[in-house]
Amino acid sequence: MPRTNASVFVAAALAASLCAPAQAQETAADTVGATEPTSPREPLPLWEIGAVAIAAYQPAYPGSDQDFGRLRILPFGIYRGSLLRADGNGIGLRALRTPRFEWDVSGSGSFGSSANRVDARRGMPSIGTLVEIGPALKINLGDLVDARREPRLTQLEIPVRAVFDVSHDFDHRGWTFEPRLLHTAWTGQSFSLVVAASALVGDRTLNHMYYGVDAPYATVARPAYDAHAGLIATRLSASLRHRISPTLRLQYFAQLETVRGAANEASPLVRSKQDAGIGVSLLWGVWHSSESGVE
Repeated sequence: MPRTNASVFVAAALAASLCAPAQAQETAADTVGATEPTSPREPLPLWEIGAVAIAAYQPAYPGSDQDFGRLRILPFGIYRGSLLRADGNGIGLRALRTPRFEWDVSGSGSFGSSANRVDARRGMPSIGTLVEIGPALKINLGDLVDARREPRLTQLEIPVRAVFDVSHDFDHRGWTFEPRLLHTAWTGQSFSLVVAASALVGDRTLNHMYYGVDAPYATVARPAYDAHAGLIATRLSASLRHRISPTLRLQYFAQLETVRGAANEASPLVRSKQDAGIGVSLLWGVWHSSESGVE
C-alpha cells in the first residue's frame, strides 16, 4: 500500500504517543482522528501540522501490577483527502468508502516498558516502543441502531496489523488482530462521548515478547514459560471529546482491561488479572489549510 511522508509522520507520532505496551493502543489514534460532535460544526481543515500532548496513568502492560504515569508532547501531521488519508482513522489510501463499509490502512502504537522499572520483568529484555500498521475493514452500523442515526456513529472495526519495534531498528515483533465496536453514545455542539469494547489477539511471537520467559531469565519466582498465540486482553473504554475549535481538540479517556481467559493468563509475568487507566490529551493544529477536508 503506497504511503506518503505525511502518513509516515503520523505513524511515528502514533508509535510514541500511547501510554503502555498493548495498553489503550487506540488512544493516540482516537486523539488525532476522533469522532467529532455532529451538529452544528465547522468543517475540519484539509491538512494540519501541530502538536499533541498526552498525559496518562496506566499499567506497564496487560497483566502488570505496576502503574506508571506518562507525559508526552509530540508533533503530528494530518491530511484529509477523499482518497489519500493520513489521520488517526487511517494511514495511506482509503481504498473503499460506502455508507456501510470502509476499507483502509490503519495504524497505532504503544510506549515501551523498561525492564528495570517493572519488578516482574527485572533482568529481562525491555519492551520497546511499538508501531502497528495494516489493513482494516470498518462496518458502519449506526443506522441499524436508529434509522435516523449517522451510520459511522456506531462502527465495527476489524484490523489486522504487523507490529514493529521502533527502539530496535523496526524489527518485526508479530501480528495483532483487534476487532473493536465503537459507539458514539452522545453528541452535542462541541462534545461527544464515545464508548468502545475490543478484544486484542496476538500471534505467538508477540505474546512471547510480553509473557514468555526464556531459560536464561528464569528464577525461582519467575519460572520459564513458553507463550502461546491467542487472546491478550479484553477491553472496555470511554472517551469524552471536546472540540474547542476546528484545530484545538481535548479528550479525556478511561479504560478497563482484563486478562482473564487470555491465552497466557498462567504466565509468571501476569501479576494482576484486571487493571484500569485514565488520561487526557490535547491536540493543537498550529498550521492548517483554509481549504476543508473530506470526512
